Amino acid sequence: YKFDLNFSQPECVSGADYIVQVAQPGTGYVASPSLIIPPITSVATVASFDVPACLGSANDVIPATANHCETQDSEFAPATSVPPRTTGTNHYLKLTLDNNVIPGESQLFNNHIPIDPDLSTAVAVAKTSALLNVSRGQLVPYTITMNNTLPAPVLDLDLVDRFPAGFKYVEGSARVNGVPMEPTRNGLQLTWTGMGLNANSSHTIKLLLVVGAGVNEGEYINRAQAINNLTLGNASGVAMATVRVVPDPTFDCSDVIGKVFEDRNLNGYQDDAEPGIASARLVTARGLQVTTDEHGRFHITCAMVPNQDRGSNFILKLDERSLPSGYRLTTENPRVQRATRGKMLKYNFGAAIHRVVRLDMADGVFEPGSTEMRPQWKPRLDLLLEQLQKAPSILRLSYMAEVEDEDLVDDRLEAVQDTITQRWEELNCCYKLMIETELFWRAGEPGSRGEFDD
Repeated sequence: YKFDLNFSQPECVSGADYIVQVAQPGTGYVASPSLIIPPITSVATVASFDVPACLGSANDVIPATANHCETQDSEFAPATSVPPRTTGTNHYLKLTLDNNVIPGESQLFNNHIPIDPDLSTAVAVAKTSALLNVSRGQLVPYTITMNNTLPAPVLDLDLVDRFPAGFKYVEGSARVNGVPMEPTRNGLQLTWTGMGLNANSSHTIKLLLVVGAGVNEGEYINRAQAINNLTLGNASGVAMATVRVVPDPTFDCSDVIGKVFEDRNLNGYQDDAEPGIASARLVTARGLQVTTDEHGRFHITCAMVPNQDRGSNFILKLDERSLPSGYRLTTENPRVQRATRGKMLKYNFGAAIHRVVRLDMADGVFEPGSTEMRPQWKPRLDLLLEQLQKAPSILRLSYMAEVEDEDLVDDRLEAVQDTITQRWEELNCCYKLMIETELFWRAGEPGSRGEFDD
């Protein structure tokens, strides 16, 4: 291009300063002047390039052409191999022109003007982590790759890595293409400068972050992006790598240990000479199952992760069907304990072959329509208590019903149980009495259940 200036108009003054303005193409470019290869003179500079004084001076790149001032040594634009912002890319947008020598003082030749392309996708950045689940205090390795997608160099790049709050960069861990290169640290941001890429080339950056002690469980995203440090625009999309912070199996999980033992004295505690019970099955509220070994011991690794602020309840139940034939529990079942992070829980279950004392009753034992026992049957309770004191036993109250009201039968069983419990407590005997109740209907069910409502 050239400008045919004849200075014939009054506003076109010979020896004045003129500004060259470039309108960028519709798409794929950003507004001029270029930031990647900035002009030597422009509307923003005070000085202008004096074209009349250029002829035969050091600014004339081709001195042999006495009537022409050339900014660059070729009529063609510089090749991509010419580094930007060097003499091979010098150009001017603010010019001093006159009409003393035409075209030598009215034109500037080989003034190749660059415009910046849209480089937002010039570089492909990917970020990965070798770990998906991590815990507090653990080192997390990250790998970032930068690939030039253009057949020309992309220079003036910075790689910016933004990591989540609570994570910390491990000093001295960064490697760029296998060579140690420390980034500039600013809060939660790491920046590697001077990461220019030749045509179709790539960089590989590796670094380590450590998970802080105050990080809560959940997913955390680490983001990386290439930035042009001249335009401050994006040179790539945002690459993301996600890791999940999970409880530490050593410091956060609660293990459960325990034993199922033969409670021969029925006191609920394992004493000397009370062996364990093998093959007993225990079940958690979440469905975990564990079976005792030959010594009655069991262990559940990381049975739960309690709430880190207030702890959590843990429920464990012994499946009584897994006990040897004739054995019954002598301890609470299921059992609930409060779990704290990193603390072990211990559950012991006692079981033994119980001595069962049975008391059979029927309608004739009670006053008609009442829960009061007939006088002739009350002395039987004294005999019952004598039997119970002889050895630890389970009392089983059995009632054979026929035509009685169902609610009345329930009240009679409850009344007898309350009476025996009260008298047993008055005796202050050597063990805790367990009472079971059984109810049988001679006809298979209460008579009222077979009636129709009006």
